[in-house]
Amino acid sequence: MSTNMRNSNKIKAVLWDMDGTLFNTKPGIDRAVGETLEIKGFPPLKPGVIDNFIGPPIQYGFRDYLGISGEEAAKCADVFRRLYREKGYVELCDPYEGLRETLFKLQNDGLVEGVCTLKKQDMAERIVSRYGLDSVFDSIVGTDALDNIKKHDTIRISCERFGISTDEAVLIGDTCYDSEGAEKAGCLFIGVTYGFGFKTKEDVDEYPNIGTAYSPADVYDLINHYNTENIL
Repeated sequence: MSTNMRNSNKIKAVLWDMDGTLFNTKPGIDRAVGETLEIKGFPPLKPGVIDNFIGPPIQYGFRDYLGISGEEAAKCADVFRRLYREKGYVELCDPYEGLRETLFKLQNDGLVEGVCTLKKQDMAERIVSRYGLDSVFDSIVGTDALDNIKKHDTIRISCERFGISTDEAVLIGDTCYDSEGAEKAGCLFIGVTYGFGFKTKEDVDEYPNIGTAYSPADVYDLINHYNTENIL
């Protein structure tokens, strides 16, 4: 466990990234990206590339993969979101194995939980509702129509709603975008390797963290261990 993030506060809030952390959203994103490329006249997606579209804002995926301008990438993102929403691809996802049990164990321990995602707000709420997890999450914060809300903003907004400081929260995420957002917000971070970004503990340890989780169950153990060590 990395100790460069440790502070004297117990964790009071657990904030979850959505794609690659709470849910395997690859099937729906794959469908929507493929149809977007077809509509916009680009060649089909190469095998094994879709993971690059999951985690960062979707326009970044189009920009980096296609080598197009930010303006053109934004147009692709608009098409993607229309397809993703209107065709129901947003619901082509599944919670990771053991996730529900972990969420309810944390809730039973008295921690508040929230979702911090760069998905659009309505899409994030739709997925949570689809899987009946509304009762678990005390806050869901997604990005706005203009993508002005960044990952660190979602963390700060969540903590403000909970009435706590950001150093009393931990963000769970699978990419460098999550770890960088946590660091910028002054929030603790646990990296997961079962999603689309980090693959190893060494990947996670390139960023400040309090632990690496190889499964949702590990998240509970890491938080419980951290709070046990911080009992005054």
